[in-house]
Amino acid sequence: MARVRIRWGRLLGALVVLGLIAGGIKLLTAELSPAPAHARAAPKLDALPRVEVCWLEFSRSDVWGQMGTAGLTRTATWRNTASGLLVRHPKGEVLIDAGYSPNVLEETKGRPLLQRLFTKIALGGLRDASTATQALQRVGATPAGLKGFIASHAHQDHLGGMVELTQVPVWLPPEELELIRAHDEAVVLEQARAVEGRMTAMAFEPKPYETFDESFDFFGDGVLVVTKIPGHTPGSIATFVNLSPTKRLVHVGDTVNLTESIERRLPKSTVMQFFTDTDSGEAKAAVAKLSQLHELVPELHFLPAHDREAWKKFFGGTPGCVTAK
Repeated sequence: MARVRIRWGRLLGALVVLGLIAGGIKLLTAELSPAPAHARAAPKLDALPRVEVCWLEFSRSDVWGQMGTAGLTRTATWRNTASGLLVRHPKGEVLIDAGYSPNVLEETKGRPLLQRLFTKIALGGLRDASTATQALQRVGATPAGLKGFIASHAHQDHLGGMVELTQVPVWLPPEELELIRAHDEAVVLEQARAVEGRMTAMAFEPKPYETFDESFDFFGDGVLVVTKIPGHTPGSIATFVNLSPTKRLVHVGDTVNLTESIERRLPKSTVMQFFTDTDSGEAKAAVAKLSQLHELVPELHFLPAHDREAWKKFFGGTPGCVTAK
């Protein structure tokens, strides 16, 4: 009997050692392969109208940095934000992302178990929460003044505010629109119902933009241009906001959690991939593509939806508005 115990003990010890070795290898080899070479289609930005872009913050929290990226992250604490962008254009105002629904706790009760658990953990650390209307009012805007709404994707912390902003037209890539119409489990049912009847599919054209083969120009003048980066969800998008030829940002939704992922070509942490990505392979390819764009256009400011430090860097520290100088 003693010999059996010793053998089982050795086997367990060996498994633990192998697990530690495998984990160590995964941490040290997390960097993705480069994206396939792609020529850059640099946009013409010499005749842009005067526009303003504003940071609207709906809530924030602090998360262990290692949750942000795969590999050994260099970010000790992930300063998390749920935020939106308001683009003020001569033709009207457009909101990009709207935070959680004001009814999020009630809506969460009907979600699958793992999604309920993940949402409960995420909501538990939030502070300074505000509704979409309150965040708009802080920058002198109102729901009635919105020409349209663009969701970086249809998850509840990005689409949720549409439960409150009931009259605003919603613009989505065809893939994300179909995801909502199908009442996919990735979408909260109450939020899907809230946008029914007011969704418009973006008409992407085979017009190269930066390193993307097709694009959708919202105003038709180069200020607000959308490209596809599927993986996190089928219709996840990157949204370029161009204030001037030298002052540009690209909102990349939840394809990455931290700018560090783009700079080091790292996917999200395994936990975040498991809980949030629809297609891990496509999501990783999207990260590699964004990293390639960063190398080609280093002056372009990348704005992950939940990286508060990246928002602070562009907007000067606190929520507010900026224009081209």
